[in-house]
Amino acid sequence: MKILLLSIPFVSSVLGILIYRFQDGKRQVFHLDLVQFFYLFILSPTLFIWAKSFLFFLLRDELELGLSVAELFMVDTFFSVLSFFLFISVAFHTLTKTFRIKRDHDPHFDVYHLSEYFHLWWSHLSMWAGGIVLASFFSILNLFFPSLTSGSKLQFYLELGLAFVTGIVAFFAVWMSDPKQGNFMRLMKIIFGIFFLIHVILYFAFDPKFNLSQAVYWFVFVVLLAAVICSSFFERYERTNKIRDFFLYNGWGNNMNIFEKKLK
Repeated sequence: MKILLLSIPFVSSVLGILIYRFQDGKRQVFHLDLVQFFYLFILSPTLFIWAKSFLFFLLRDELELGLSVAELFMVDTFFSVLSFFLFISVAFHTLTKTFRIKRDHDPHFDVYHLSEYFHLWWSHLSMWAGGIVLASFFSILNLFFPSLTSGSKLQFYLELGLAFVTGIVAFFAVWMSDPKQGNFMRLMKIIFGIFFLIHVILYFAFDPKFNLSQAVYWFVFVVLLAAVICSSFFERYERTNKIRDFFLYNGWGNNMNIFEKKLK
């Protein structure tokens, strides 16, 4: 265990140095330079998981501090927040380094166009789709590990009502962030539909209890149900469009077309 924990940062550092020279702007993943993509999406998460594991190993087995579960949680939370800010710095560096590499490769390259690709398309889609995936992960986990929480039927029905309202708000949030690029809303509706269908299939496969013991599953189920219903109707009606427009900031939607074909 100790050898594995100590070898991971060494191997990661050596690998990071060895591939550094291959930053040429020709190899890309999602419009990011391949090496920078590796640093951000593979190397950084690997080192984060290693650091958390190493910290837990030290606090639990090596230092013998006798920390309680709550104290371990506080230390881990503090470390995770610091790591989060460090990860943000890596993300900024990855993005700006990609701009620099592309600019060096092509002096006439439009940096703003690429930044809008990440802003209008990549980040919007990944944030919302990632949020749905994360929520579904916890709901599916709740199917296998029911909560020990008990409560009345009224509390459970109040939770379902809150979930339905949350689904409506979630759809409005997605709709308000529509960058009008690349069929964004159509893709989000498909994602809502796919994950709702997954929850329906899981319902018939596992027959979850209709109570607070599997409240997380039912909460996400109803959120997705509300989002699917909103996806089918809200864009068609003037009243819901007016409600949405009320919350949009001045100048919303004045975006460039990031998928237009450039004349050469």
